[in-house]
Parts: sequence; C-alpha cells; structure tokens
Amino acid sequence: MSTVDRSRVEMLRAEYEHRRVGLADLQRQLAGLTATVVSKRREVSVTVGNQGVITELKFPTSAYRRLAPNELAALLMRTISEARENMLDQMAGIMAPMLPPELNAKDLLTGALSAEEILPAEPGMPPLVREKLDRVAVNEP
Repeated sequence: MSTVDRSRVEMLRAEYEHRRVGLADLQRQLAGLTATVVSKRREVSVTVGNQGVITELKFPTSAYRRLAPNELAALLMRTISEARENMLDQMAGIMAPMLPPELNAKDLLTGALSAEEILPAEPGMPPLVREKLDRVAVNEP
C-alpha cells in the first residue's frame, strides 16, 4: 500500500472514529430528554420520556374537578399529544445537524420519509472513497 493510500485510510479511520463518538454523544443526549406540557388553565401537567411514553401525570390545581369526564379526557389527550410533539421537536433539533441538509429530522423520526429519500440509489460517500473507486474502475480489465 502506498503512502498516499495509507494516509487516506488513516483519514477515513479518523472520520469514522469521529462519527462513532458523535453517535454515542447523540444517544446520551436523546436518552436524557423529557418534555413537560401544562394545560392552559393548569388542570393537568404531562411529562413524556424520549419514547413519548408518559412518565408523569399531575393535576397541579383542583381545576380539573370542574370538567366533565369527556372534557377531562379530551384535555388529557391534547396535553399528551402536545408533550409528544414537543419531544419530537427536541429530538429533531438534536439530530438535524448530523443529517444531510435535504433530510428533515422530524420527518425521519415520524417515518414520513420514504426509503428512497433516506437512502438514495447512489450512496453518498467521502470524496476520497469515491476517487479511489473511480480509479479502481478505470484500471479493471
């Protein structure tokens, strides 16, 4: 292997290590996320974890007692939905810098992107790898 090839391999290895450390940091950030939403009149407070699962449900005041059961149920559903949406926004904000600009992080998290949008037919790769593959293709018999 030539010195140039070794240098390129080392650059790719360093890039890989940088991404690996970045992924571990991303996982730590995502694991620690929570989102809390309090209804407008403070009837209910909902906290969700990073998977959107309710981790805490509180009734900060006695205002919920004035609601009919169907109104309380609707309020709970709205507040839970808002907390989950808040969580998605937080996660998307953390992930967006790591994604290609053409991918919307929130769409990725919700499954709104097609497989073709996530993984195009022609894979993206570092210029060094593309250059090496092109050279190998030219030299093939």
